[in-house]
Formats: sequence, C-alpha cells, structure tokens
Amino acid sequence: MNEKVSVLDRIWNLVFANFGTKLVSIIIAFVLWGIVLGSRNVEVTKEIPLEVVTAPNVVPANEIPDKISFRLSGPKAFLRSILDRREDPIRVDLSGGKPALVTYRFFSDNIHLPIGVKVLSINPTAILIKLEYLKHKDIPVRVEVRGGPAEGYRVVKTEVKPEVVQISGAESRVDSISEISTVPIDISGLKKTIEKEIPIDFARYNVHLDSQFPRVRVEIEPLAANFRIKNVDIHVLSSYKVKLVEKTVTVLVRASAQDIQNLDRTQVFGVVDMSGKGRGRYREPVKVTLPRNIDLVKVLPDHVNLALY
Repeated sequence: MNEKVSVLDRIWNLVFANFGTKLVSIIIAFVLWGIVLGSRNVEVTKEIPLEVVTAPNVVPANEIPDKISFRLSGPKAFLRSILDRREDPIRVDLSGGKPALVTYRFFSDNIHLPIGVKVLSINPTAILIKLEYLKHKDIPVRVEVRGGPAEGYRVVKTEVKPEVVQISGAESRVDSISEISTVPIDISGLKKTIEKEIPIDFARYNVHLDSQFPRVRVEIEPLAANFRIKNVDIHVLSSYKVKLVEKTVTVLVRASAQDIQNLDRTQVFGVVDMSGKGRGRYREPVKVTLPRNIDLVKVLPDHVNLALY
C-alpha cells in the first residue's frame, strides 16, 4: 500500500513541478497555433518529381511529365516550410508490366501536408503511359552545317566518324527514325579545317545513345592564293646522308598583306619524312609548315627527288 502511495506521489510531483511555467508554455503554444491557423490563407504551387519504374526490357513510348504540380492553400508559415522541403519522387512502379496502355491517377495523399493545408488542384490529375518493348538499332548520322566559310574559302568535304551510331528506345520510336542529325555546326567565317566531337539532341527523338558521340571533320581550304613564298627550305628527316635534287620549293598561300609583311621566314619550311627508310633513291611529298594565320594553297613542286646514302 505504501509503495502505491509513493508512486502516486512521485507522479503527482512530476506533473505539478514548475506547474506555472508549464501552464504558461501550454498557453503560448495554443496562442501561436491559433494565430497560425487564424492567419490569412495563401496559395502556392509545389512541384514534386515523377519517377516511372519499368522492367529492363520495357520503356515508356510517349512523353511523360517529369514533375507533378500541386496547388496548395493554407497558412503562409506552413506553406513556406513545404516549399523549402525536399520531396521524394512520386514513384510509379510498373516493373511488373508488359507492353500496354496504363493510366495512373494522382491524389492529395501523394504529398504529405500538415493540418491546415489543403490541395486545391493537381496538374495533371492523371497520365497515360504507353509501354513498349525496348529496341536497339544502328542509325546513320547526318551532319548539319550552318553558315559558310570566310570569303575566298570553300568547304572541301564533311566527314563524320563513326558514320553509324547505335540508339535504343521504345520500339515504335526507334522504328520511325531512319537517320539522326547532329547539332548544327556553325562554320561562319572559318578559314581552317575543324574537327571535334559533336553532340546529338537525342531528347527530341526520345531515344538514348548506346555508343560514343560522333566526331565531325569539316575540311576548309582557300579558293585561290594571293601570295607566294619562294625559296622555302626543305628539311629531310633521316638518319642517313641526304642528297636533294630540288633543294627548295615555292609555297602559294592565302593571307593578309599585314601577315605577309610580318612573316618570320624561320616559321616556313618544308618537311620530307624519311624515317625508317633505307638507302636508295626516292620521290616523296613535301609537307609545309606555316604560321597559324597563313593558309596553304599549293606547294610547287609538291614532290621532290632525293637520295639516301
């Protein structure tokens, strides 16, 4: 009996210890809660990511929104915390599904809300998901070129490597694509050949790239020379002694008068690479090195006769 009384006494003391402070705290909490609930309601839009999960060999064939918008109404303080809150995606689990049309509806319980906040509307309220089998296919690449080279220059040829890339996606999407275009390459005002990796906007095709992005080469050359550089020395790369029949070449170039006037002749020379070749007589092409701002048109002669001994 005494033990029971002792337990009750302890509970009673625990409840009424600092009773005044506890009572004030409770009153303040109720007052603040009343102020929040009684404040003027505002409206906000909260977007939540959407995630569709399918089987490995099945994919959506139609456009699906990546976010669902919820129009909310409630006390400003509550809505601010909701807007700042990071939301987990709404997960549509179709991992057990086969090719078919599936309708998925969204409800207020797709978003967690505190008391006093309500959902006014959902956009969209439902989505239609068309599931199809995943398909892989090799597709040729077409290079898109925009603009033209500088005056006095022309495009010799355009190459893309690889010429074929592999894509994957919904069966109907992949079957509808006969070729795929690169992002347009702007060659406006160019005087030099360019070569670089070019992206492809696969989002507009709603497919994925399974291989690497292609590299595109646009070869540009001058239409005609406006200057010639005479008596350009030839360097032969070889471990043997060399006897050249033609000791110099003439180089036809396209450049500005200022560039020619400021030309450093030590930067202009021909090279004949004979590395790895043995003694004997040869007729070999000459490769000419020029400053970056001067464009090569022609080498005269473009081949020279030489002997290694």
